[in-house]
Amino acid sequence: MKVQIYALTSVQDAIDTVNAGADLIGVVAGNDGIVVEDCTAETARAIFAAVEDRAATIALSLGTDVERIERMVAATRPHILHLAARELPRDAVEAIKSRIGDVKLMMAVLVDGPGAIDVAREYARLADYLILDSGSSTAPVTGATGRPHDWNISARIVAQSPVPVVLAGGLSPENVAEAVRVVRPWAVDSFTRTDRPGQRGVKDPEKVRTFVENARAAAAAAQSD
Repeated sequence: MKVQIYALTSVQDAIDTVNAGADLIGVVAGNDGIVVEDCTAETARAIFAAVEDRAATIALSLGTDVERIERMVAATRPHILHLAARELPRDAVEAIKSRIGDVKLMMAVLVDGPGAIDVAREYARLADYLILDSGSSTAPVTGATGRPHDWNISARIVAQSPVPVVLAGGLSPENVAEAVRVVRPWAVDSFTRTDRPGQRGVKDPEKVRTFVENARAAAAAAQSD
């Protein structure tokens, strides 16, 4: 069981999060500060450089401008690019993938009903990873809501996906074990629920450690079923 933690905003937080057991580190990068956790490319690169020999690094783009996304990837040099914008047509995704070289692609899937299964099937033809997340069909991006979605739909996606699947959406130290039991994903993600209270973008290492321990214990138990 892999554990992915978003959204790091400082080098020390990233180091503490990896020390707490995270396998993948996510940074929201180069999005003009439209979310609290958004970092400049320079800050994102510093965070990645501090942990990239110990964890996979992920840069999250909320935009749709192919050229700008390409520049962000070149400036931050992540292992994985995560695309969360809902208005990215297939040809734009294909263009981005062709321009980012060895960087892997993670596509966000909005799990808002059974139709997400077809969306995931389509994205799996383009992406190296899927991330199943919560949100609104009217919002321009998927994720960062702090709310779970229907895990039964996510379980159906995981069962048929040809690429690794990350489960996100309101996961916390308290509910991650049940999420793993139901969905059995390749990895689980925490964005908001491992932050320090009232401090978005500032991680609580103890919450991260508990999240990691609970997820891995549940995965081990599921394998023995």
